[in-house]
Amino acid sequence: MKKIWLCGSSGMLGSHVKRLLVKRGEDFVATDRDRVDITDMKEVLGFVRSGNITHILNCAAYTNVDQAELEQKAAYLINAVGPHHLGLAGRQYGAKVLHFSTDYVFDGKSSDPYEENHACSPLGAYGISKLAGEFKLLDENPHACIIRTSWLFGYPGKNFVETMLRLMEDQKEVRVVSDQVGRPTYCGDLAEAAFDLLEQEGLFHYANTLETSWYDYAREIHRQAKQMGLPLKVEAIEPISSQEYPTAAKRPVYSTLCTRKVEKVLGRKPRPWQDALSDYLSLRKTTQCTAT
Repeated sequence: MKKIWLCGSSGMLGSHVKRLLVKRGEDFVATDRDRVDITDMKEVLGFVRSGNITHILNCAAYTNVDQAELEQKAAYLINAVGPHHLGLAGRQYGAKVLHFSTDYVFDGKSSDPYEENHACSPLGAYGISKLAGEFKLLDENPHACIIRTSWLFGYPGKNFVETMLRLMEDQKEVRVVSDQVGRPTYCGDLAEAAFDLLEQEGLFHYANTLETSWYDYAREIHRQAKQMGLPLKVEAIEPISSQEYPTAAKRPVYSTLCTRKVEKVLGRKPRPWQDALSDYLSLRKTTQCTAT
């Protein structure tokens, strides 16, 4: 019998995983930092032992890429020390651990999609903390499973889609970086893949199919939102370079993940991100209508 512990259940990814576990009728307990602090080893060990946990799904993460440059210790504690504690608990009490990482462990200098065995070289504090989490987890628990993903969007949560919709509703012109390329990933699809990978071990890459730039991503958000009848004020979406939009943290120019490995294990290809975006916007609209 499985007893799943979902860490970080109120976050963007955690919310989708929680909905999936409820839908599938799984026996699980969902927590956030106010109940169990994964950076506290005694709390983690005690919770896994007393809860008879068989599987740990870690959605807890420090995800503010720019703020991580200023709060490096906080990012490291959550993204590296936390996974280490979960790995220790999993090994000590026989619980399977599944953890999420990021495309930002790469430097973006590749011209081909990144495979799992490609050398890592993160550009900023966020990527460094996530890579450290990978090492610490696998060193402590070699049977753990880590899923690297990219450009996450989900509801509710802060993400690129929400930012673009807010700007498009408020401004006549929106300027978007066009020289960074990757693969958007819908949290709902990632949650289903993660559940199917619960018994696996090692590194996997998962992202929705087809790479795009932030600029082309924004144009598709606009097209679908307009088609859905959302109240948009925007009249022009203009491409700009990364140099024209400086940020505290440097981003990889190219961070497309290769998903061949996970496709073989799952027996399916991730669907195109455009299709997933449509589901996201529908869920967003339905949820907001229900709330009002």
